[in-house]
Amino acid sequence: MNNPLISIIIPTYNRAHLIGETLDSVLAQTYTNWECIIVDDGSTDNTDEVLKKYCENDSRFQYHNRPDNKPKGANACRNYGFELSKGEYIQFIDSDDLISKNKLETQVLLLVKNESDIATCKWGRFENNLNDAVVKENQHYYKNFDSPKSILENFGKYGGYFPSHVYLTKREVIIEAGSWNEKLIINQDGEFFCRVLLNSASIIFEPKTVAYYRFNNGDNTSAFDSYEKNKAAIESWKMINSHIMNEIGEDNSLFVQRAKEHMYIKTKLKYPELIDDNKLFFKRQIWKSSPAVAFYFKIIDRVKSKF
Repeated sequence: MNNPLISIIIPTYNRAHLIGETLDSVLAQTYTNWECIIVDDGSTDNTDEVLKKYCENDSRFQYHNRPDNKPKGANACRNYGFELSKGEYIQFIDSDDLISKNKLETQVLLLVKNESDIATCKWGRFENNLNDAVVKENQHYYKNFDSPKSILENFGKYGGYFPSHVYLTKREVIIEAGSWNEKLIINQDGEFFCRVLLNSASIIFEPKTVAYYRFNNGDNTSAFDSYEKNKAAIESWKMINSHIMNEIGEDNSLFVQRAKEHMYIKTKLKYPELIDDNKLFFKRQIWKSSPAVAFYFKIIDRVKSKF
């Protein structure tokens, strides 16, 4: 193994009470050839005091403020962190999430050995500490994929997704995929990693490590709690559909259709005007929900149940 440098990129904003735990999970890594670039989005708490201690104690940590000429938001911070990074492999982590101590070592070893572009792993959810973590086991996407089409088809057929810090990715793949979209206000990771996956040749799964996603920390990122977020979610999936169409020639793939079904139900309930504004995008969903079609499928289901 040639011991490649891994760049860990962490955007943060007012997470002084949480980011220390995230950085401790970085410090605990069994793989030591890493740099950790933290980019602050203008925190008003004591984040700078917390980060100063980590930087003083370990030179592998870097603390930067988002430049004034870049728009506010985590995506701009991630892009700036990537600009500053030097690693052959890139690890994105949010400032409240955690990774197992062997994550970098096991994944980079697997990537180098198999000459793959992206490594994934198991993931779990936790609320306050890892003692209450629930790891998702035996998921349908816990396996290797030999093409971007195959992993997107899997997501489309069975549902599910990977949080962004599951991925360890070759730098060249991210360069080909392009930067994080700094205009999106929701589903930024879904849109970004769709492009990353579409620019990869293979995705390999490492079963011996876990990425931990913190939930219920006071943030509300639901796409359906405001009109603007709902509208932005629809726009993000329009982008995703366009990416898939451009790269593998599939318009309205099963992956996109599954997302549309979910969005249509929620959007129609809370913001029906957005359905009217996006009739072409939701064409299939509108057709399926019409009374005549719904009655047809109801009859079909009754007939099937008799056999």
